Amino acid sequence: MMKKLLIVFILTFAILACRENSTEFNQNEIIEYYPHNPKVVFKKIIHKTDFDSVYFYYDNGALFKKGKQYRENQKFGIWQLYDKEANLREIREWFTINGKSRANRVWHLSKKGDTIAWRTEDTIYKQKEFINDTIYFRNTKYDVIYFNKDTIKLNESLKGYIEIWSPVIRDYPPNVRAFIAQEKNNFNYDFSNKNEIKLDTFYDLTIDIENQKWFPGADFNDLVVIGKWFDTTGEKIIRGYYQQYFIGPTELDKNGRKIDSIIGYKTYFEKKVVVIDSI
Repeated sequence: MMKKLLIVFILTFAILACRENSTEFNQNEIIEYYPHNPKVVFKKIIHKTDFDSVYFYYDNGALFKKGKQYRENQKFGIWQLYDKEANLREIREWFTINGKSRANRVWHLSKKGDTIAWRTEDTIYKQKEFINDTIYFRNTKYDVIYFNKDTIKLNESLKGYIEIWSPVIRDYPPNVRAFIAQEKNNFNYDFSNKNEIKLDTFYDLTIDIENQKWFPGADFNDLVVIGKWFDTTGEKIIRGYYQQYFIGPTELDKNGRKIDSIIGYKTYFEKKVVVIDSI
């Protein structure tokens, strides 16, 4: 009986020792090592006040990807991904929507750092731990989201525009519209209060004809001008989204169907701005 207890104790101690060697914990940092190479870091998490900085590594020690997440493992902001030769190959923008991470936009890069339209190689992350690190779309999002300032006075508006360069509706002529939460009742960080807020709506230049003069030669159905006024000073966070849409009805297509409308998926945006007193 004592032999059996001794064997169980030794096995338990060995398992615990292995776990201690593969993962290190302290107050502000967690480091996880490769099981087959306990001297090489696989994952590192650094705790900040409001979020975590996260780093993954290849088994050759090179950085695979880095970015930010909330404590509940929700990615947000810009994440950068590298191949094993340390070339930046992909930039992903994440938003937390209703408590879950959502890939919002992505930019694919060649080894030279040039932006390319599609991720044509499935094996740029040549390691089994990362080979399936993919998102649900593979095309680079070329859409432009532009704001003219980071600091504005109380009596002036923040101006900007969204221009579509990566259409999601291709078989019919789409339009675009944008929605921004009003200042007094903004979106939560994860947009989970969408049914409780009021939105300012902006339509493309086929409808917003007053702003056509500022964009000569542009495709008016692909460009929407946005703006924002504030009633108080301080740091503000503008949250909103845009989407392409098509309103029919159409003629019968080759399958005998008539399309009444098509609504594209939402692309989210967020902008921090400081409002100062105009005096």
